[in-house]
Amino acid sequence: MENQCTLSGNLVKLVPVAEENMDFICEEETNADLWCYEEQVETDKEKIRKKFTKNIGSEYRYDYVMKNSQGELAGACYIWSIDKNRRSWEIGYVVLPQYRGKGYCKDSVHTLLRFAFSKLNAHKVIGMCNCENIASGMVMAKSGMSKQGVFRKEYLCHGKWTDQHYYSILDEDQF
Repeated sequence: MENQCTLSGNLVKLVPVAEENMDFICEEETNADLWCYEEQVETDKEKIRKKFTKNIGSEYRYDYVMKNSQGELAGACYIWSIDKNRRSWEIGYVVLPQYRGKGYCKDSVHTLLRFAFSKLNAHKVIGMCNCENIASGMVMAKSGMSKQGVFRKEYLCHGKWTDQHYYSILDEDQF
């Protein structure tokens, strides 16, 4: 598989998570405000550090920090294999509040999709989001992914059963 390397989009560079940006990853991954649509947020930074350090160099998971044209860390995005035989991958992402609405997330997703189909030999890439996370759904749709369905009351989020939207794109789709 492709070695982890920097990926360039139109607005961002996706830089592989490494020791030099691990503090940023630990901060954003444990920030419950950034992950308000998730079931739970890990608060132990050392666990996060170990998890992401273990992922470095994996051929089944690619973790990136998102840098804008000024070199500022604007967020993070990820792509991981969910079924090797089916060549299916899943994406995830987070953008710091001060960088939202600038196109960085859409550019990151588009860059990850291009990488998945051109370098990882992906057949399908999926993404899921809490039904209340309208912005995340819009990012996937604007990146060429199609909404495939709704998993009703998929998970418990802040004491309430929440629907989850499921998006996907195939290697044969143009994006």
